[in-house]
Amino acid sequence: MWEEGNIESYIKEKCNGEDIWNSKIKPMIRKIIIWSLESVQDSVAHRNKSCELFGYDLMIDADYNPWLIEINSSPAMDYSTPVTEKLVKLVCEDTIKVIVDYYMAPKKKKKEIDTGLFKKIYKAKKAIDKPLQFGLNLVCEGKKIKI
Repeated sequence: MWEEGNIESYIKEKCNGEDIWNSKIKPMIRKIIIWSLESVQDSVAHRNKSCELFGYDLMIDADYNPWLIEINSSPAMDYSTPVTEKLVKLVCEDTIKVIVDYYMAPKKKKKEIDTGLFKKIYKAKKAIDKPLQFGLNLVCEGKKIKI
């Protein structure tokens, strides 16, 4: 488990200075999050004046492709590692900024509100239609680990 800045620097060093993190990995992570939420949009009950925090676990393969491992509804907020300790403190503080400061701000002032590290990555105008049938090929691939 790494902080974003550490993994970004590591990948940049491995790729001879190329910024794969911002050009490939981060945009793909955003797409994974959007697709996952769209896939369950009609399964999530609307509760007025409430919110849900999700925790996304992802891995990055040798070709720098992000893979979704799991999504946690109401993820644990304990300090299990030094990284999670820092992350949990930021998430708690920034969540208040979003659900209190941003939500309560007048519409004209919303762009000025500090939401910490939270960024709006997508806003749908309406629920998207899901295809009735689509090609899905789930394949589990891996490489032998030499010990």
